[in-house]
Amino acid sequence: MVAILIGGSVLGLTYAFARIPLPRDIELTSSAEVYDAHGDLIGTFSGEVRRFLLSEEELRELPDYIGEAVISAEDREFYEHSGVSIRGIIRAAWANVTGGSVQQGGSTITQQYVKNAVLEDPERTITRKVKEAVLAIKLERRYSKEEILGFYLNTIYLGRGAYGFEAAARTYFGYEANEERGITAAEQLTLGQAAFLAGIIPAPESYQPDENPEGAKGRRDRVLGLMEREGYITTSEAAEAADGKLKIAKSGIGSVVKDTRAAYFMEWLRKTYLYPEYQEGLFTRGLKIYTTLDLEMQAAAEEAVASILTEKTDPQASVVSVTPQGEVRAFVGGRDFTNVKKARGFDFAADFPGRQAGSSFKPFTLLTAIEDNISPTSTFSGRSPMTIQETECADPDGKLWEVSNFGGASYGSMTLDQATTNSVNTIYAQLAAELGPSAIADLLEEFEFDRPDTSAERDIAAVCSLSLGTLDVTPLEMARAYAGLAGRGALPEVMPIRFIKDSQGGCIKAYRSDKGADDCEEEERAGTEQVVEENSADVLNQSLTKVVQGGTATAADIGRPVAGKTGTTQNHSNAWFAGYVPQLATVVWMGYPIENRKVPCEPGDENDPLVKCRRGMKVEGYVPLMEFCSDLEMCRPVHGIAVTGGSFPAQIWAAFMRVAVEGMDVLSFPTPADLPDEVINPRPTATSSPKPKKTAEPEPEPSEPEPEPTTEPTPEPSDTGGGGPLPTPSGNPGDG
Repeated sequence: MVAILIGGSVLGLTYAFARIPLPRDIELTSSAEVYDAHGDLIGTFSGEVRRFLLSEEELRELPDYIGEAVISAEDREFYEHSGVSIRGIIRAAWANVTGGSVQQGGSTITQQYVKNAVLEDPERTITRKVKEAVLAIKLERRYSKEEILGFYLNTIYLGRGAYGFEAAARTYFGYEANEERGITAAEQLTLGQAAFLAGIIPAPESYQPDENPEGAKGRRDRVLGLMEREGYITTSEAAEAADGKLKIAKSGIGSVVKDTRAAYFMEWLRKTYLYPEYQEGLFTRGLKIYTTLDLEMQAAAEEAVASILTEKTDPQASVVSVTPQGEVRAFVGGRDFTNVKKARGFDFAADFPGRQAGSSFKPFTLLTAIEDNISPTSTFSGRSPMTIQETECADPDGKLWEVSNFGGASYGSMTLDQATTNSVNTIYAQLAAELGPSAIADLLEEFEFDRPDTSAERDIAAVCSLSLGTLDVTPLEMARAYAGLAGRGALPEVMPIRFIKDSQGGCIKAYRSDKGADDCEEEERAGTEQVVEENSADVLNQSLTKVVQGGTATAADIGRPVAGKTGTTQNHSNAWFAGYVPQLATVVWMGYPIENRKVPCEPGDENDPLVKCRRGMKVEGYVPLMEFCSDLEMCRPVHGIAVTGGSFPAQIWAAFMRVAVEGMDVLSFPTPADLPDEVINPRPTATSSPKPKKTAEPEPEPSEPEPEPTTEPTPEPSDTGGGGPLPTPSGNPGDG
C-alpha cells in the first residue's frame, strides 16, 4: 500500500511539474561541421561524442524506410500507444519478476528518447521508470508521432561514438553532407544500411561489421524480416537488401578520426581561429563553419604535389593559395595531405620559424626602390664576386659583405628589370646598399612580416641581406604578401572563415562580407589595407611578369599573364616559387625537414650545459640539401637534379594554377599610370663595389642592354640568394 502511494505521488508530481524540452532546448553534445566555399563538407571537429542534429525539414527528407526500420526493430506499436506500451510493460515485468531484478525495460521509442535526452539517467530503478513513463505520456500529448520519431533519430546511440542516424551514416558508411545543396548523409542510407543501424540499437558495440560480421548481418536481416512482416517492404525488397554487402567505409573504422580532407587546413583552422574563440564548445555546440577553402582547388594542389614529388624519400612541400581579399583557397602543409596526426605535428605552410625565402624576397627590395621613385631601368654592374663597401652592409665585426651570383656567374651592366628576370644577387646587393637596409625593413613591416600571426611578433633586423631573402618566413606569410601585390598594394587580412552558424541554422558570427551571413548580429569583417601606392605595385607587377615570360620561371607559364619570382636559398636547402594572376596568388615551397645525426664533439662541448656529449659524440640538427656533394647524407638531389625554384616548385605551381584559374577571366595587370623617373647608373671607374649615383636625367638606354657574362660557358638564369652555393658536379644549374 505504501509503495502504491509513493508511486502515485511520484507519478502525479512528475506529470504536474515536468517540462518536456525539444532537442533545440537541450544542450546535446553535437560535433562541428566545416564546409568549403561551395557548401561541400570538408570534415568535422568531434570530442568523444559525434552527433549532427538534423532540422525538422531535413528529418522530413529522410527515406521512409529509416523510420520504418526503427519502428519495426524497437516499437512495432509506435503509432498505436500513447507513449507507453502496456504489452511491453507486462512482458518486461514478467522478465524482471522471474529474474529477481530489473533486467528488461519494455521501453517504447518515446520512453527511450525521454531516458536518453531528458532524464539522462542510465540506472534501472522503479522511480526512474515511473518518471520515464509519465514524461513519455506527456511528450505524446504535446508532439506528433513524426516529431517524436525525429527526436529519437537525432539522439539514439549507434556505436563508434555516433549519436543519431546522421552521425552513424557518416561514421559507418562515409556519406557526406552538402549544406548548400541540402543533402544530408542520413538520407543517402540504403534500405540494408538503415536496417543494420536499427538492428544494433540494443547493443551497438556487440554487432560491429568489422569485428562481428555474422552478428551484424544477422541483426540487419532480422530487421528486414520484421519490416516485411509489418508490410513496410516487399519480399523482393527484403531479399535484395539482404543480398547486399555490409561494408564499413575506411573513414568509419575506429572511433578516432585518423584521416580527413585537407588535414593541415583543418588543424590550422582549429588551432589558429576556432579553439581560441570557442574553446571546448567547438566540439559540443554543433557549429556549422563555412570557410573560403575550395575543395576542388585543394584537390588540385594536392595532386600537383603528388604527381611531381612521386617518391617517399622526396622533400616536403607546401602550397598556399590566397585571393587578394585574403580568402584561403588551398592549403597544403605537408605531403601527408589527409593524415590528422601528421597535421598536428609540424605544418610547413604556417608553423614558425619558417624557412629563408631566397630570391623570392627580392620583389620587396625592388618595390622599396620603386616607392623611392627609382626606375627599374637603372643599371648596375652584375660582376661576381663583389664586395659591398658600404659599412651599413658590414657584419657586426666590421667585415664587409661579400656577394656572389649563382654558380659564380658574372655579368656586365644590367637594368634592375633584367637583374630581376635573371635573379642577379650582386645587383640586388648594390641596390640594398643604395636604399639602406632600414628602408627595406620598413617596407617588410608594412607587409606585416614582423607580425606573422596574432600571437607572435618578429623583429626584422635591418640588414642588407634582407634583399636576398635571409629572413625566415612561412609560405602562408609569403602568399599573403604576394596576394597584396596581386591586389595592387592592398594587403589583405587572411581570414579563412566566412561565417559560423549554430546547430539550428542561426548565424552566430560573420567574418567576411557574405550573402550567407546577412542574418548575423555579430560581425568581424575581414578587409584590406593599402600599404603601398597602387601605381608602385603596378610597376613591380610589370617587372615580375618578365620573370615568367623569359627568366628563371618559364616553367610557370600557364598561357595567361603571370607575375612571380623564384627563390633558391644557399646550397639548395629551400626552393620557392611565388606567383600570381590578378585574382589569385599562390606560393609553393619545398625542402627537406630538419633531421638529427651524430657528429663528433668539438673542444669545449663537454663543458657546455646545452650540449650533450656522450662518448665523444653529440646530436646535431641539420637540413639536408637538395643538391649534389660527396656527403650523401647531407646532399640529396631530387630525381637526379639540384633543385631550384624554377624547377619543381614552378612546375607544381603551374600544375595547380592551370586548374585553379579555370573559369576565371584572363586579365592583364594594369599598366602603370606613371613610371619612376629617378635613374641610377654605375660609376664608369668602379673596380670593386660601385656606389651608384642618382641622377634626374630621363631614362637612358642601358649601356649593355643584354647581360654579358664574363666567364664561359654562359650560365642559365638563376635565383639563389645569400651569397651563392658551391659549384656542383652537374655544372651550374639554374631555374630556366
